[in-house]
Amino acid sequence: MKKKIQSGRLTAVFVAVCWMAYSFSYIGRLNFSASMAEMTNSGILLKSEAGAVTTGFFICYGLGQFLSGWLGDKVPPRYLVFTGLTCSSLINFAISFAPPVAVMTVLWSANGLSQALLWAPICRIVSDRVHTSRRQKACTALATTMAGGTLFAYILSALLISAKGWSASFICGSVCTFGAALVWIIVTTKIEKDTEKNGVAEEIPVRINEEGESVPHDEIPSNFIKLLAVSGLMTLAVASGVQGILKDCMSTWVPTFISDMFEMNSVVSILTGTLLPVFGLFGPYLANYIMARTRDELSSLFILFVISSAALSMLALFGQFSIVVSIVALAVTYACSLGQNMFIVGTIPMYFHNVGKVSMITGTLNAIANLSTAIMSWVTGILVDAAGWGIVMTVWLVLSAVAAVAVVFSRRRWNKFRRNLF
Repeated sequence: MKKKIQSGRLTAVFVAVCWMAYSFSYIGRLNFSASMAEMTNSGILLKSEAGAVTTGFFICYGLGQFLSGWLGDKVPPRYLVFTGLTCSSLINFAISFAPPVAVMTVLWSANGLSQALLWAPICRIVSDRVHTSRRQKACTALATTMAGGTLFAYILSALLISAKGWSASFICGSVCTFGAALVWIIVTTKIEKDTEKNGVAEEIPVRINEEGESVPHDEIPSNFIKLLAVSGLMTLAVASGVQGILKDCMSTWVPTFISDMFEMNSVVSILTGTLLPVFGLFGPYLANYIMARTRDELSSLFILFVISSAALSMLALFGQFSIVVSIVALAVTYACSLGQNMFIVGTIPMYFHNVGKVSMITGTLNAIANLSTAIMSWVTGILVDAAGWGIVMTVWLVLSAVAAVAVVFSRRRWNKFRRNLF
């Protein structure tokens, strides 16, 4: 087991660099969705073509999570994150030249692979270097990266599109991701070297079985599929897929939704969409508030899916009549999705630290989330063109309810497995 950072101040710096790296990656990722309304309105892309480009991204991002999860447990995480950010920077720069749709799809799909190299390795490096007593605070802080990155991406894109056109948002994404890559590799390399010299060794907890006897960790299934089944994560994967859709697919289409439903221009719709990540910043803290009272990750997850289902019911019933109702319902759903995300691909994988599976579990659950998003992003484009936004809002509601049921079925098996793991 690697040594942990001893200083609370240095831990804060380390987590801040992780936060910066992942937040800035969103600028080179969501700038496409932020620019999508302008690109479709100007005739560069049809909505169905825009849906295909985002689908290519999410498919490659989702599949890349399996590779990222596997590599993250074997290759030093700081190198993987640096590689992902640098490649994303180059691709954003290429997109700014408005290549043909086919080329744009290939490039943006490659961006998905590049960005897949970030989250699982970041979770691994946090589990390696942050002491257990500080780890939940780190997970909570990192869970806000999605909202922070989305906010940066939408505001920058709106300003740049208004002043210079949509291509400027991709140039900005290129500069930001490359700058983040340089800061990341310099700071994390220094901190990790210092920690190996001056850090503290953390005692490995003893695993206790149901009879109260200590047992070795190697009794945990070595077969990965069996591990997912025994731990309840196979069922929880359904909830992971849904939270990915509510977090990424929904936020991807919100500017276009606002533009279509309320006849706003693309810049105003992008700025209106920034209200989602502002609310989203509170999502992980809401999740922690619920967790403090339930003291159970899956009970907390269930409550978050119930809240998002209620918000989506309001959206489906009244959203078409009021932009205020639409924004509030979408914002509450998005905030809940970030809390769900914190548990599913943040807190829960950390339990596998002592058996060396943090990155693999994170990558697998994240892959399922993003492959689900890829499919739903494509379906959303088709449904909007064919039947309008009403059917899309209903589908989001049904998926949220299904996820709540999946969490209920996962809870007993996960809690039993968690007790046995430690």
